[in-house]
Amino acid sequence: MDDKKHLGSLIKRNYKINQVLFAEQTKIEGDILYIASDLCRESFIHADQNIVLDMALDIITPVEYETYINTVLDVQPLAVKEKNFPIGEGVTRTLSGVVLAICGKDESGEQISEAGSCEGILSDKIRFNRPGSIDKGEIIIKIDCLIKAGERMKRSGPLACHKAAEYIAEDIRSAILSLSEEEFISGGTDEQKFTYVRNTDKPKVLLVKEIMGQGAMHEKLLLPLQPCGITGSRSNIDMGNIPIMLSPLEAIDGAVHALTCVGPSTKETSRHYFRDPLITMSLRDDDIDLCGVAFVGSPAIDKQKHMVAERLGMLAASMDVSGVIVATEGYGNNHIDFAAHLEAIGKREIPAVGATFCGNFGPLITGNKYTRNLVDCTKANIGLENGILADNTMVEEDAIVALAMLKAVMGGERVTSPPSRWDPNIREKNLDKMRNNGARTFQSEIPTATMPPIVWTPVTKPLSKMKIALVSGTGVHLKFDKRFILTSDSSFRIIPGDASTADLTVSHGGYDNSDALADINSMLPLDPLRKLVEEHLIARVAPRHIGFMGGGGDIKRLANETGPAIADILKNDGVDAAVFTAG
Repeated sequence: MDDKKHLGSLIKRNYKINQVLFAEQTKIEGDILYIASDLCRESFIHADQNIVLDMALDIITPVEYETYINTVLDVQPLAVKEKNFPIGEGVTRTLSGVVLAICGKDESGEQISEAGSCEGILSDKIRFNRPGSIDKGEIIIKIDCLIKAGERMKRSGPLACHKAAEYIAEDIRSAILSLSEEEFISGGTDEQKFTYVRNTDKPKVLLVKEIMGQGAMHEKLLLPLQPCGITGSRSNIDMGNIPIMLSPLEAIDGAVHALTCVGPSTKETSRHYFRDPLITMSLRDDDIDLCGVAFVGSPAIDKQKHMVAERLGMLAASMDVSGVIVATEGYGNNHIDFAAHLEAIGKREIPAVGATFCGNFGPLITGNKYTRNLVDCTKANIGLENGILADNTMVEEDAIVALAMLKAVMGGERVTSPPSRWDPNIREKNLDKMRNNGARTFQSEIPTATMPPIVWTPVTKPLSKMKIALVSGTGVHLKFDKRFILTSDSSFRIIPGDASTADLTVSHGGYDNSDALADINSMLPLDPLRKLVEEHLIARVAPRHIGFMGGGGDIKRLANETGPAIADILKNDGVDAAVFTAG
């Protein structure tokens, strides 16, 4: 009986480009890619000019890597399907030696980013040779967008940049397709063949790719007509963030166009999915029966998070899988979904391993009894978001450890508990376990948060006799105060009790600030609080309020330093009660 079931194959043929020049029209001749000199202008004409105010197209060669760049929104392969093959089937033509990068800022100078950005000298801000990054030695076609102020953290802002860049990418795809088969093969350097084989006598494994779905700049476009394109695609948000099943070949053939602008070191670009190490390693693993890849979003609303997690758990159970790996990009809010997805799978008695970046942001923001088999994708020595593109994303070693850990768990082995804080030495111990070199068991690489018991404080006076303070984790502060560091900030700012809302602003990397900036009271209700004094519902407004940036700081420092310092201020001010707000 044949225990192997062949479900398809995919060939990626690479054509080497050694030079990119401007010319009258976009075309490929030999090893030279010519780009029409008026292509950027044409792209700008077709862009949404209510949002995109200007565009620039530059060619950056390796000797020009010291160039200053704005933050990178995305890195994309230049690829196109041959003979109208659908994504995941047949032949994909890909240019090697050259890559497309989208960069941008708004007219006020703010980078198009959330929770960190990577503007600066290119060679300092790119971790070369990562799956989703730029390979050292590649020529970069850089598209730079300038957008209207106030649009950078809205869903429409980054999308307008991507659509403008897509016009340029489509022109290059047409040039690739215009080469005859003979011409393309003669200029080809190599080809990669991926075969999707189900090993039906092996444990059935489902891969889950958790993708951003909170809105604003947390979004993916799925299943475009061309690799990493936009035309024909559908937003995971518009599809309700529910699990969408893809074949592994679809997933690594450009079925995902990444719009995410989260912290650059942890975000998975379109190119990352095109070269995803977890999927490619799983395809080659003869010890598992890879049954598919589920892409699932991370909604903004708590009830939707629960609904989506339950759908994922039900999907895994109905497929009767033997094990699951859940992998996600980013950190913070989406780790709530990450933990919920592992719980929805685990409570159905399905072994699961999770893989994500956490490092010194740990412990994981929330945990449960199923977040116990975790692989940390942190690479930066500081263990934090460091503003270097792709520095903390999954690489082949992470994928290998995740697969090995899952096999151990499916085989009945127990993964030992993680250290209380991030310890990069745990990875070496896990590698030793895989080499049969001393370590007897795997150890989870990420600690998870445990909720402390609630401290109930007795109410000793009526509300009408109380002095009330506001404490906000939404990044509110005085305009002349130092802005919060959007990647990670555990500090706080004092807001005088008599401050005018006109003197306040917001700096927070975790949500679209535009509504809060339009009405500070929506996040720090100073005026409504004063109204309560006028109506004698409360006695007084506290002389000092507190603003900090929730969702991105050092949890240990927040608990042991920031929290007690805030409590001391409130106690010294004779505050009877505090109202906390969050974004």
